[in-house]
Amino acid sequence: MSPRDGNIEIPSDNIVSEYLLVCEARSTTLMDGFWQFSLETAGGEPVFSAQDNEVGDLNRLTLLAAVRGLEAIEGASTVTLISNNRYLIRSLADSLPRWRENNFVWEHFGRRIDVQHADLWRRIDRALQIHRVEACLVSSRLVSPEPRAVESPADSGGAELRVDSPHGSVAAGPRIKPPNDRLRQWLLGGGASSGSAPARRRIRTADLLDS
Repeated sequence: MSPRDGNIEIPSDNIVSEYLLVCEARSTTLMDGFWQFSLETAGGEPVFSAQDNEVGDLNRLTLLAAVRGLEAIEGASTVTLISNNRYLIRSLADSLPRWRENNFVWEHFGRRIDVQHADLWRRIDRALQIHRVEACLVSSRLVSPEPRAVESPADSGGAELRVDSPHGSVAAGPRIKPPNDRLRQWLLGGGASSGSAPARRRIRTADLLDS
């Protein structure tokens, strides 16, 4: 806020985030599992990470990771939050403003009750008043066609197969050095699962931040 005219200064859309916050969760049962977050600087330096086992469904566990991660940042900062949980990212973008206006309650058969996980959403909302947060949904699917199997002589029913002379050996090129950036390591290191059908691979914090 400017001391002269009292106008609120709106942050520029071109601000580069100071931190990358990766939030994830996995379920061991329908109501139990692990949450984990990892925080690193924009330059890729690890800052802090934590994990724990708690009671809750996958959405609540992911919310816990986001809450703990945002609350671990000291001082107002710009943050890029990454998760593969659609509930978290879509709720941040679409539902949270409406929940905030209604004080995190909604009417159900004439009764006013808290929205699901209201305790955590209130904490996230407070953190959003401190930090400038951009949320990013990370997901991947295999889109390349599966390679066709090469027919072997045993499968040809005894028919003779013409085999050309082998090509000369190709000298091995220089080994490609993996990028230092953890996000690029994940994106270039097989983000899509292999298999007969397109599959979504869950992002793991270790994929992004572990050395």
